[in-house]
Amino acid sequence: MPTQPAPQKDEDLWTDEAVHNFSSLLGISLDAIKFWPPLYASSIFGKPLSWLPLNHYSEYTLLNPWRPVRAVKTVLDVSIPSLALDPPLFWPPFLDGFFFRPTLILHRPDHNQDYTTFPEEDWFFINGMMTNDSVAQLNAAYLSDLFHRPVTIIQNTTQGFVVDLTECAFGKVWKSEWRDVKEAAAKAFPPIYDALKSGDKKKVVVIAHSQGTIIISVVLGMLKGITSAAGAAALAAPELAEEAFALGAPAAPEFIFPYEGILDPDDFAPLSAAELAKLEIYCFANCANSMTYFQKPSSTGKPIPWIENFGNEYDLVARLGMLAPKAQQRHIQIDGSIYLRPKAWGHLLNEHYLKQIDRAQRVRLKKGGQGKKPAAPYIQVYPDPRIGVQAPRLYSYINGGSP
Repeated sequence: MPTQPAPQKDEDLWTDEAVHNFSSLLGISLDAIKFWPPLYASSIFGKPLSWLPLNHYSEYTLLNPWRPVRAVKTVLDVSIPSLALDPPLFWPPFLDGFFFRPTLILHRPDHNQDYTTFPEEDWFFINGMMTNDSVAQLNAAYLSDLFHRPVTIIQNTTQGFVVDLTECAFGKVWKSEWRDVKEAAAKAFPPIYDALKSGDKKKVVVIAHSQGTIIISVVLGMLKGITSAAGAAALAAPELAEEAFALGAPAAPEFIFPYEGILDPDDFAPLSAAELAKLEIYCFANCANSMTYFQKPSSTGKPIPWIENFGNEYDLVARLGMLAPKAQQRHIQIDGSIYLRPKAWGHLLNEHYLKQIDRAQRVRLKKGGQGKKPAAPYIQVYPDPRIGVQAPRLYSYINGGSP
């Protein structure tokens, strides 16, 4: 049975993470770079010949010379270090995005520009490193197109390539202390919590990429921190009772300036087991050190939350977490099935992950995956023996389908 940690209101964001230190981080990093050939740039950007033909949603389209302002802004955003803070009151507005880039909450309609489809579901996207507003919107647009859902974007805006890499590495080990990870997690938590609490929602789906997987791992720790004693007891039970929910439409979309203060667990009502059971998490290039179930799967029920992990074999960031060569020795614990694309290079969400799923699984406007090769282009390398080998649940949502 999960234990109820004592509420800690300030610095640790209510987590009880495993102990790691600098030597642990160094060991994980050295393990990750031990592959041949050592094409580290290709592990992030893919091999150049694989870029063609460019998909409409490819991140490389952001460098389109016919849209020079967007192209220059993208290059500057990933090059200039910045702070994850709101800009000062009298700071020149045209410099806001260059030096101050706080996490933002944005909304993306579905493929038909409709915000109100699938009212019983809430879909969230937490982006990865090197993502400015243009990249986040492009990622969310592809998710909306592929799955036919509106998406709420938790935009963890890039602080520049060097800072992002540092955050990704150090945030893995000291995620509760690393300021920018805390900032993004503190802003991601309220909307995800509200969706889980809503009686109108039967399903809360979170898609996380790269550094976003570290952020959602912190949010999971926060959710554990406010799980009620009754909820914890229900999670230990063999089955969860089904609950009926009223159907309701979401509020009209608004641009949200997220709350900037300290989160106090006493401000949030405890979550029940049934509320937590709504949560599904799909991770691409999961680089977290820890992401575990609230309730492990059994013969009578699915795990809570549902977790799936997708990684390219030569994605350097994935090798820091879900594909770590010495995961057990380095105390890396990631639950959920792990799907590997063998001999694949690249880390970009659209170009190296979603495009490959699109090619292998989407058939015109047919709902769900094609089913001939259920996990293609991935293979399930670490199935949970209590769940068994199966196609990714995520594929069931393609073109507006459902599991």
